[in-house]
This record gives sequence, C-alpha cells and structure tokens, in this order.
Amino acid sequence: MIDLVRALGSPGGLADPYPLYHEMRREAPVFWVPYDQYDGGRFIITRYDLADAVLKDSRIWKDASRMGYQEGTVFGKSMLFQDPPDHTRLRGLVNRGFTPAMVAQLAPRVREIVDFLLDDVIAVGPADFMTAFAMPLPVIVIAEILGVPAEDRAQFREWSRVLIAGTDVLTASSETESRSMEATMQLASYFDGLIRERRRHPGVDLVSTLAALEEADGDRLSHEELLGMCVLLLVAGHETTMNLLGNGLFALVARPDEMGRLRRDKTLIEPAVEEMLRYDAPVQQGTFRYAGEAVELAGVRMEPGQTVAVMLGAANRDPEQFPDPDRFDVARRPNRHLSFGRGIHVCLGAPVARLEGRMAWTRILERTSSIELDGTPIRRPNSIFRGFDALPVRFS
Repeated sequence: MIDLVRALGSPGGLADPYPLYHEMRREAPVFWVPYDQYDGGRFIITRYDLADAVLKDSRIWKDASRMGYQEGTVFGKSMLFQDPPDHTRLRGLVNRGFTPAMVAQLAPRVREIVDFLLDDVIAVGPADFMTAFAMPLPVIVIAEILGVPAEDRAQFREWSRVLIAGTDVLTASSETESRSMEATMQLASYFDGLIRERRRHPGVDLVSTLAALEEADGDRLSHEELLGMCVLLLVAGHETTMNLLGNGLFALVARPDEMGRLRRDKTLIEPAVEEMLRYDAPVQQGTFRYAGEAVELAGVRMEPGQTVAVMLGAANRDPEQFPDPDRFDVARRPNRHLSFGRGIHVCLGAPVARLEGRMAWTRILERTSSIELDGTPIRRPNSIFRGFDALPVRFS
C-alpha cells in the first residue's frame, strides 16, 4: 500500500491517479501508511461512505494543538484548522460575506469579468486557458470580495502558486517547502498592512468588515485569527475554482459528445459543473484530521492522536456511490460528491465557486462554436491540488 501512495506522486500518478485509487480501495478502504515522510504515519481513507463519515465525525478533530502538535503557519489560526467552539465563532463571523443574498449580488459582476476575459481569449486565437481565463477569473472575484487593490492581484497569484507548491509531501523538495513558507509569511505581512489600512479607511469589502469586528470586539476575533482568515480566503477562494475550470475544459474537449450535449441543452450546465467537481476533483485530499479518541472504521482501529487523511478524489470515484464512476456524464444526477468536503468544515466559498463555474460555462458555450486543444497540456506537479500549469486551446 505504501508503494501505491508513493505512486500518486509519480508522473503516471500525477497524470491519472484514479486507477491507483481504485486499487487502494479494493485492497483496503482504510489503511495505515507508516513512514517518516508522513511524520510517523497516517490513515488513508478511500471509500465514499467512510470518507463521508470521517468528515462529519466530531470525534475526529482538525485542531492539531489539541493533540500537542503545533501548526507553524498563519493558517493554524484560521477556521480551517479549528474545532468548535472556535470554529463556530470564526465561521459565523465570516459567513456574512458569503450569504445567499451576497452571492446572488455577485452574479452580474462575475458575468462582466467572464466576458472581459473571453474577449481577449477569443480575439487572440490560440491561448493558454489557465493564464488567460481560469486563473484571473477567480483571482479577480476573491480580490474584489476581500478589497484587494487590482494592482496587487498578480503578486497574490504568485504567492499562492508558490505556497501551494510546498503542500505536497510526495512532490515538494525541501527548497520548495521553504519557499512555500516564505510566501505564506509574505501573504500574512501583506494582509497585516491591508487590515491596518482598512481600519483607518474602511471600504465595503470583507476585510474592512472583519477589521472593524476585530477592533470592536477583540474577544471574538483576534488579529492572528483575522490574518489566518484572510490568507485562507485568498488561497482557497481561487485555487479550487481555477482547477475546476481547467479540469472541466479538459474533460469536455476530450469528449465531444458531452460538449455537444451542453451546447444543445444549457439546462445541463449546473449538473455539468457538479460532474466536473466530482470527476476530476480540484482538491484530491482533505486537510489532515486527528483521532480525538479511539475510533473504529471498517474494522480498523484508530488510536487517539493518530492522523487521518481523506482522499476526496478516491471517494468521488467509488462505484458503490457513483454508477460507472469513471464515465464523465454532464447530466449525472444525483451527484453528492465530496469535492467541497462535508460537515461543519464544508467549503465556505462553494456557492461562489459554483456561480463562477456556471457563469463561465454559460458564456463560453454561448460565445463559441468550437473549442480545441492547441498544444500539449501540462499538469501541475502536485498530487493534492489537481490542475494544469498550462492548457493551450483555440476558441472559435
């Protein structure tokens, strides 16, 4: 089993991890990986029902400090790595920026950004879809939500790219991990300055709202928590959507019949976006959890303190949950994939990502007659964040 996990970081595993996931699930839906590269070892969960259970189990914690571990980055103070009651408090504070009404208000602006980017992609002819469209769309959206000046977006994207490169123990070198840590601290430093500026000159953005909360009621939101929240929202707010768009385009271009179904019936765009999320999940593995007490899954006992990793990409291809799971079907229903997680830690920005995906595909299909690859796609060398570094296409 260790060899199968290592293979996820190989060229073949990065190109197509799904045969490896199927083999893991058949051999052992819960198994222990006991080698130093994984800090002493961790349990790997590959089956859908078990992944779903772990994501909702209050006995399995997110806060590493409860186990005596220390999270060494600003992320440690974000809600992503907290349990109730701190998680409940932090999520309640930031929820105000992602209510259904707030997301609905974003729709006209998202369409405007989509059309602006498509103007250039269509006019240029051959273009890298990732650079020209999939990356800038969610970066602009989350930057505007947070109140980040337009001139800083390119630097933000670069910090995020370097940060993400250091998250994968299967592919990252010690130098990559060091650069990732440095980028995290640079992001935190940037937000520290932006928060102080928004205290002096508030706007109508989310950072201004949260900065006012911190200043008015420090017992509810500390400065470290606010920094962690801002960094998390920036990175999570565009990485998932960028990969959703790139992976979705690649899946459609490889299946002209499915592309044709979408062109003929635009009511399929919503289920098609969900299928893109399931079929080639933007995030293949959930953040680590820790057994807070002894837990038994599928006859395997987890001892208190042991680490648990949920393979979202594997769960999304489980044939017990999804009939013919390796088939890409734009009309698939039901489709209860786990790409945004489940339980109290379900992705806060999922409604925004879905809005961006639906709007992007609506306008792309309305404004083009054909989409073709125009070169060799380059996969990102990361087994956790699954996407493309380059996806050359031609829109007609």
